Amino acid sequence: MASEVRYRKDLFKGTAEYYDRFRPPYPPALLDDLRSRVPLGGTARLLDLACGTGQITFALVADVGEVWAVDQEAESVRFGNAKANRLGVTNIHWLAASAEHVPLDGVFDLIAIGNAFHRLDRDAVTRRLVPHLARGGAVALLWGGTPWRGERRWQRALSDCLERWEREVGALDRVPPGWEQAMDEDPHEQVLRRAGLAYEGSFGFSVVERWSIESLIGFVYSTSFLNRAALGDGADAFERDLRGQLLACRPDGIFEQQLTFAYELARRPD
Repeated sequence: MASEVRYRKDLFKGTAEYYDRFRPPYPPALLDDLRSRVPLGGTARLLDLACGTGQITFALVADVGEVWAVDQEAESVRFGNAKANRLGVTNIHWLAASAEHVPLDGVFDLIAIGNAFHRLDRDAVTRRLVPHLARGGAVALLWGGTPWRGERRWQRALSDCLERWEREVGALDRVPPGWEQAMDEDPHEQVLRRAGLAYEGSFGFSVVERWSIESLIGFVYSTSFLNRAALGDGADAFERDLRGQLLACRPDGIFEQQLTFAYELARRPD
């Protein structure tokens, strides 16, 4: 078993608005596939763990009777709660707490974790979730791709610019060294199986995403490693630099990619 990496607890400060606005939503095909494998309904309960501003919560809230939306970032929880109030959604219970220590009540038919399982104490979290998972209920780990992963010229320019600015503002410590190797050595499937869950597979989907410079900057500002808090007074210079690099690749300011999404599913045996 590989030792778990540890992330700082303040990395998403100031990101809530950017996260909600600029993170591409999970594709309808992914959500429909998840619904087909985990039947929900009016009495079902969903736990959205490390929920951010509610990307999974709002996508599935109409399919269940109750959602518990939990995140350690109080700012994200306040943002999601305010959004629910604006939309008139009343069946979400918002909690500011860590996945490792949130007090849970009752059982859930689906426990979902979006873009965050690698940041958690995976074994500890999974072990404490199993008693709160209904018989036949499932854990779904959802993932969304990033714009800088790819071989297009603009993607290489974006990746290089981000790495340069991470060094410039001293933000390299915001991503623990060796985290990808740790996940490779002890993949999520093994963690879920150790907790006694039956692993059912990984299911991938992709969509064509058309980015603008504004949406790429907004996506960067939604991240833990180079958001506005990390950039500080360098944010304006960063934007000018990135804009110049991107327009040199695509003068029309339109950046297209096949953006990948996936989820892993494991179930508590009946």
